[in-house]
Amino acid sequence: MKYFLLMFFLAATALPVARAYSDEGRRDSGKHLSVQELENNAVTLNGAINQDPANVELYIKLGFTYAKLEKADEAQTAFENAVRLDPKKAIAHYMLGLIYEKKDLKDKAIAAWKACLETATEQWMGEKALKHLHHLRSR
Repeated sequence: MKYFLLMFFLAATALPVARAYSDEGRRDSGKHLSVQELENNAVTLNGAINQDPANVELYIKLGFTYAKLEKADEAQTAFENAVRLDPKKAIAHYMLGLIYEKKDLKDKAIAAWKACLETATEQWMGEKALKHLHHLRSR
């Protein structure tokens, strides 16, 4: 049950954040992709990553795709790769904070939220990071 709730939360959170983050999301905000389309996107993105393994944006798009598919472990790996390549990528830290928090990885979640707060350029993201940090520290 706990894993199901984690997947539900990630899927529900990833879509609005992905739309706020990506140009594709703004253009296609009313478009909902089927599971098959998302799976196809994941295959395409993995192929693109094989061709350009230093492309941070590909890892971020892959992370969001996996989050929408409710594949938390794969999303986590994609966002961790993005952070490894570009430690200043606030959106990757943001998504890792959500994933770690829902997996009860408190220390990793705190580190991700701190990194998000330090690197965020959008006000909403910094506010969310502060809120999550406060919540984690009060537990």
